[in-house]
Amino acid sequence: MRLVCFVIAFSLGLAWSAAFPATASAAQKLEGPFEFKVLKVIDGDTFRARVTIWLGQTVDVKIRLKGVDTPEMKGKCAAEIKLAREAKAFAVQWLRQDALSLTQIHNGTYAGRVLGTVQTTDPAGASQTLSGALLEAQLAKPYRGRRATWCP
Repeated sequence: MRLVCFVIAFSLGLAWSAAFPATASAAQKLEGPFEFKVLKVIDGDTFRARVTIWLGQTVDVKIRLKGVDTPEMKGKCAAEIKLAREAKAFAVQWLRQDALSLTQIHNGTYAGRVLGTVQTTDPAGASQTLSGALLEAQLAKPYRGRRATWCP
């Protein structure tokens, strides 16, 4: 039953969010895990993916990582742009791992975008998130409701 509700809410919410922003509730949350294929990495904390939602059904969606902010590709200074390129390259490499899943999905601020956590489990059973890896590499800062400052 939960899976059927997900398909309806997720698919309709994404398809109609631009035309009817009030139809999607920010309180809706899907725990996952969901398999996905990366279509394009936009920057260190945002990428497009084809997410398998159930029985071979997929949806293409822009995913923003929860809890972190990476520098912008069109940054305000040379230092931010350099870090943005590094964060994007890091994300591209990290997202090439096997056994990745998307969890803790909910509606983002912008139409057609969701917030989520991308994680992997190594053979020993330890879980790691892309957000955590970006923070550890000092290519992201914790997101606290507003964009981080990257320029001196």
